[in-house]
Amino acid sequence: MITVVNSLVLGYLIVVSTQSLLQRHDHSAADYVFVALTLLLALLAVLSFLIIDSRIIRPLASLSRQVRRIEAGDESDLLSVAGDDELYRMVHGFNTVLTNMRTAYGELDAANGQLREANRQIADSIRYAGVLQRSILPDKQLKEAFGKDYFILWQPKDIVGGDYYLFHADAGRCLAGVADCAGHGVPGAMMTMMARAGVDRSIRDVGIGSPAAILSCTDAAMRSILMDDRLSKAIATSMDMGLVALNFETRSLKFSGARISLYWSDGDQIHCLAGASRALCERRLGTYSDQELPLLPGFTYYLTTDGYLDQSGGEHGFSIGSDRFTALLLEHARKPLSEQRQAFAQALSDFRGAYPQRDDITMLSFRFD
Repeated sequence: MITVVNSLVLGYLIVVSTQSLLQRHDHSAADYVFVALTLLLALLAVLSFLIIDSRIIRPLASLSRQVRRIEAGDESDLLSVAGDDELYRMVHGFNTVLTNMRTAYGELDAANGQLREANRQIADSIRYAGVLQRSILPDKQLKEAFGKDYFILWQPKDIVGGDYYLFHADAGRCLAGVADCAGHGVPGAMMTMMARAGVDRSIRDVGIGSPAAILSCTDAAMRSILMDDRLSKAIATSMDMGLVALNFETRSLKFSGARISLYWSDGDQIHCLAGASRALCERRLGTYSDQELPLLPGFTYYLTTDGYLDQSGGEHGFSIGSDRFTALLLEHARKPLSEQRQAFAQALSDFRGAYPQRDDITMLSFRFD
């Protein structure tokens, strides 16, 4: 644009100079030559303007409009310019790049569509697996046995998880417990199905009177399935479990645990029975024994997997740990069980803050008044 203006100004100055020269009366041959050259220069300036306008200014203005249409989202438009000069070759190169980009974006959109569909199918399958996993949880049986005097806090890290809880009832007795299978998500959920089958088989073999016998029998059953040398090296197969057998007639409780402890508190004092130090299906065999104690009125009993105690949070990202957990038990033990569930869930959420949930969480609590 500046070149065009300069050309017009130059032409105008030449014409003005020529007119001034022609107004003089004493003309020589050199003057006429100068006039002719001046007029020729003016003509060349005009022609330059016309050429620049037709070959550069107008094509660039057209390209600018086309670029704005492409920016507005016209996915089929390409740049076009007449001629076979450098501008045309530049536009041709740009169109080639633009076409390749659109092809790549189209392929990427198609791939993303396939990924979205695959993700939808996987998510639907996991949600269905979650429904199946929940179907093995004994919520109805627990409610029939304890009424309002129990609560379950079950929070898988994902839609499905490696934690579960169990309940079996017999005449005047019942067995309740929690289990934490290695892993979480789909692998953990698959382990819970196998563990549930192993516990059910053990109960058929030894009954529900001795939690330690059930642990030992389940350990043997799971080892026969999972502890092949090649398989045991490829996946984690251990399982923490805590079981309590309640006798309503004698008002007594038997406990046995594999890396899970039993807590009970009345709000003033707190007690704990530690489980054995080895989980089920570890490389080394564990030894499990029953510990018996009376069912005390006014006390609330708790079994929890390590997901609650190991949750990170607070100012420095430390885990809740046993000290904070026992403090929570003392604080909430006297409350109704429905309120306790909300209290423990809220305390966990407040402590966790912005930290992600680290593991599956299961807590089973009951009272026997």
